[in-house]
Amino acid sequence: MFETVLKCTKCGKEYSLASGIYKCEKCGAPLDVQYDYDSIRDLIEDNDSWFREPPRVWKYWMFYPVSNLRKIVSLNEGGTRLYRMKNLEKKLGFGKLYVKNEGENPTGAFKDRGSSVEITKALEFHAKKVVVASTGNMAASVSAYGSKAGLEVTIVVPEGTPIGKLVQAVVYGAKIKIHGSTYDESLAESERMAREEGYYLTGNYHYRVEGQKSTGFEIFDQLRFDSPDWIVVPIGAGTHLRAIWKAAKEFYELGLIEKLPKIAGAQIEGYDAIVRAWKERKPITPIKEKKPTVASAIAVKAPVDGENVIKAIDESEGYLGAVTNEETMEAGMMLGKEGLFVEPSSATALALAKTMREEGIIDKDESVVIVATGHGLKDIKTWESFIKL
Repeated sequence: MFETVLKCTKCGKEYSLASGIYKCEKCGAPLDVQYDYDSIRDLIEDNDSWFREPPRVWKYWMFYPVSNLRKIVSLNEGGTRLYRMKNLEKKLGFGKLYVKNEGENPTGAFKDRGSSVEITKALEFHAKKVVVASTGNMAASVSAYGSKAGLEVTIVVPEGTPIGKLVQAVVYGAKIKIHGSTYDESLAESERMAREEGYYLTGNYHYRVEGQKSTGFEIFDQLRFDSPDWIVVPIGAGTHLRAIWKAAKEFYELGLIEKLPKIAGAQIEGYDAIVRAWKERKPITPIKEKKPTVASAIAVKAPVDGENVIKAIDESEGYLGAVTNEETMEAGMMLGKEGLFVEPSSATALALAKTMREEGIIDKDESVVIVATGHGLKDIKTWESFIKL
């Protein structure tokens, strides 16, 4: 309702919202949705009922590019709890430490936020069938929301993908198409199907960014429209971190928060292309070799939003770091002792925050929010091998 144009995040070229493209046709970079923020300000300014409304994804509908709210596809996503970790605060030396538990979403991961908006947009574009390349959380989420909307969902996966990762998507009604030996080949096939076979393409594109902004909106809302000093986010494709930073800037521009947080991003060792590029001030070089990792959900060789992650880190005066498999599992066990069971990929955020505190990057008086992106049951085999039952 308040969206204006699509704008390339790299070269700045603008496109109509009706164009249906998913990346810049000039340079191939991701796109960003632009809004009329003055009109949004007029809508929510002095709107006491809006401020009192409990946090959930569609509370913030005015910040999404949805023209018909009657088409919303929702499974009551969002509204995930923000836990104060007082025991870990004392143990690790933080001023305040919170965990945003995204495992409470309908399919067990933060992806549901983006899927709700993305599948709603699919209906607005009169789509009948959608496609996504994924072997994990995205596959499950798109399948659930696509089926809820009455759409045909096809998941493209590479050869050798463990069936355990696809069970959830199949139960939701998705069709599985095996193509290629790597995720990159599966992604190329999903894009081809969108171009040539009439599928609506879903995945780490601009409409998913808009839905995933709600993680950031809810954090500020749950802190009574205050901003923590740091928000630490696991990085796979980088889209979630990019979205949270956009949410911060939007709330700041409208005066809903008085300061911007610093953003930190955690990558797992062996898949740290963004970290290396940021530290060396060089272009991002995709990872070539497949390496053993406990954090399969964020083991991305060529992160589509890598440049936007670096931009967010620089703008926020934040930090990027890679953590080891051992540090990740130890952090997951720490969260377990606080009553939270997260997938290993989620634990990378706490592992990085711990290192940042030890190195003085995070001050002892600063407040930190860890974004735990998925439930521990999403990757139960990794946990089984670690604790050796």
